Amino acid sequence: MIKKQILYVLVCCTFVINVLHATSKSNLSTVTGHLNFESKTGEVTLHHVVDGQLEVHSTTLVNQQGDFGFQLPVVEPGFYFVDYGQYNNRLRGQVIRLYIEPGLEIKLDINENDYVLKGKHNGFNTLVQEANKINNTFREYNRLKAMFTYKEFFPFIEGKGTKMVENFKRSINTKDKTFNELLKLAVQADYETELYFFFRLPRIAHPEKDNRPEIYTNLYTEGIKFTNPNILKLDNGLMWMSSYFSYYRHRSDAPFSKLDIIDNEIKHISSDRVKEVYILETLKSLRFKPEEYKKVIPPLYQYLTSEKSKAYTLEYEKQMHKESGQAGYEFTYEDINGNPVSFKDFRGKYVYIDIWATWCGPCKAQIPYLKELEHAYKGKDIVFMSISVDNIKDKQKWKDFVKSEALGGVQLMADKDFGSGITQNYEINAIPRFLLFDKEGKIISTDALRPSDPLLKEQFDTLLNESK
Repeated sequence: MIKKQILYVLVCCTFVINVLHATSKSNLSTVTGHLNFESKTGEVTLHHVVDGQLEVHSTTLVNQQGDFGFQLPVVEPGFYFVDYGQYNNRLRGQVIRLYIEPGLEIKLDINENDYVLKGKHNGFNTLVQEANKINNTFREYNRLKAMFTYKEFFPFIEGKGTKMVENFKRSINTKDKTFNELLKLAVQADYETELYFFFRLPRIAHPEKDNRPEIYTNLYTEGIKFTNPNILKLDNGLMWMSSYFSYYRHRSDAPFSKLDIIDNEIKHISSDRVKEVYILETLKSLRFKPEEYKKVIPPLYQYLTSEKSKAYTLEYEKQMHKESGQAGYEFTYEDINGNPVSFKDFRGKYVYIDIWATWCGPCKAQIPYLKELEHAYKGKDIVFMSISVDNIKDKQKWKDFVKSEALGGVQLMADKDFGSGITQNYEINAIPRFLLFDKEGKIISTDALRPSDPLLKEQFDTLLNESK
């Protein structure tokens, strides 16, 4: 009896193992290919899409014959991208986007400007290849070395380009409605992203501000623009959103504040999950200073609920304040009369330092605002100090500029321009740069708000009130 029970258990276990093996095997898909040219990197990368942008899935070597291959389990069908080095921002080579679902055996024969699908189990990839060809046609106008201007691009999109996109979208009609919806969304994303990307590259000819095809006006939506959460399944999902918002933000005559950008733009997104991803990416690009961040972040916490978001904001805020409270760099530089002036001379007062140079246009643009602040806080416990990083041979030029412009505050000149101790210590390689220290000479911020930022006055008032 016991032997029978043992035998029964063994048979059941074998059956379960076989079923599991068959199931796992049926979820596998393969992508094999051949490069008809010499690989520059010697490897091929397969990217997948994570939160609206590409992420490396796996990488394999190319053998001496130019062959490569991938085998991957597919839990959920989606877009993958084959990259042999052409996904370089400068090259913007051909798109090899694949729609991979369980059980496919995709074979690719790749030339430098196109590829051939081989094999009998390619799924929907013949249709996807057509979408890639259309995308590549638009991308031709947006390569860095391309000499196209609006004179060629505008007629293209008003004629052949837009018609090509619309006709293809209407032709997508497989039995898989989920795939149909995703590919149509991908084609629209490709189309709009290239339209907006056109204005990000240097051109030898530029249209007048109001000279834009009507297409750009028609693509703008007053209300919610991005309603489909599947935008996060597209490699350019985030770029589509950011390009759209950036284009129409700069086209508008209405003034906008850096502090209002995120709040204004997420109103045009319906999905909280998409809002979360967009907010995280925008936080990275806007690089808020601590005082700006304090203003912007409170209403955004309601969207930043995932573990990824919480980890990011925790690290972001930690890095933002990592220098706060540390002792400031002790320096001594000469004023216009040749007298030595030291940082320690101003203990007992807040010190706001402007690192600038007479040759720096953006630096000089801040001078009127700096003068306003000096006047507004005259007699208060704030020292306004400007340290020039002009070359030492231009010392007289600096002195003459200080006098002719009637610059106030404490005017000093660093001893070795960008090789000086203060620039080296605070890793200053671009100006203007502003630093703020407390009454003990400890760091409040080594990347403080500019004089033109209204928030700076609020920060000064808060500091002065707290120190009473």
